[in-house]
Amino acid sequence: MKILLTGGNGYIGSKLALGLQGHEVEIFDKPKDIRNEQELKEAIKGKDIVYHLAALAELSYTDAHPQETYEVNIVGANNVAKVCAEEKVLLNFVSTCCIYGNPLEKVSREGRMINPSDTYAMSKAAGEYIVKMWGLAKGLKYNILRFGTVYGQSTDKNMRSDMAIQKFVNAAGNHLPITITGDGNQARNFIHIDDLVSALVLVTEKGVIGETINLGGKERTSIIEIAKLLGLTDITFVPARKDDFIKQNVSLMKAKKLLGWSPKVKFEEGLKSMYAFYNNTSENGNIS
Repeated sequence: MKILLTGGNGYIGSKLALGLQGHEVEIFDKPKDIRNEQELKEAIKGKDIVYHLAALAELSYTDAHPQETYEVNIVGANNVAKVCAEEKVLLNFVSTCCIYGNPLEKVSREGRMINPSDTYAMSKAAGEYIVKMWGLAKGLKYNILRFGTVYGQSTDKNMRSDMAIQKFVNAAGNHLPITITGDGNQARNFIHIDDLVSALVLVTEKGVIGETINLGGKERTSIIEIAKLLGLTDITFVPARKDDFIKQNVSLMKAKKLLGWSPKVKFEEGLKSMYAFYNNTSENGNIS
């Protein structure tokens, strides 16, 4: 397959490019821009599949820059969907399980109610509807892939240093204090990057088309639990983000049915491996 990865030099994209070895993979990333439709046309023409990972994803940044978030995450998504529709290319659109927010149902299943509460999740919800619009109007073939919160080592230690787990791992390795928003009971279906990449590869290998699929972890882990696992005790609690949510319980039944996939990396083992990677230590010892 000839596959284009937008955002292919990023935290997830760089690992996915390795996972897709055996296919002809091309990267679309900075200085190229998904807001430039002509650049997209040149890159997408002749491809079989596009994985659209390029986006603004840092929550504090998207909250502070709603116009730029709109231009990149929504207009950019429209550009990618439009060109894929015109070129008859399958689009695997990356969304987020944060689209469920504080869930309106006990278990969050694809095709059911969503409740996005932050700027990033709202932009991804808009992107999903844009992709579906091009499918309805112009026959775009697509999948919507909703990621849980991703953790684990990528190809570069400096990638996504804004994420909570990376900050906590760094603090644990360097005996630094940490700050937690709210009471730390915010729980997520954290998914190890290796598990996620294996699922994304299966989407192509299984020939899945026209599906929305949750790709999260089996375990729900809270922020305060992560701090405890890392042995962090010098903690300052600050007021919760205005758009944060507490609970998450994402169904993985569809991924199991369509892809034969379920997460393999247990959270504590993945965290230990990540700590060793970022702090240049052995995985055989204690974290703290």
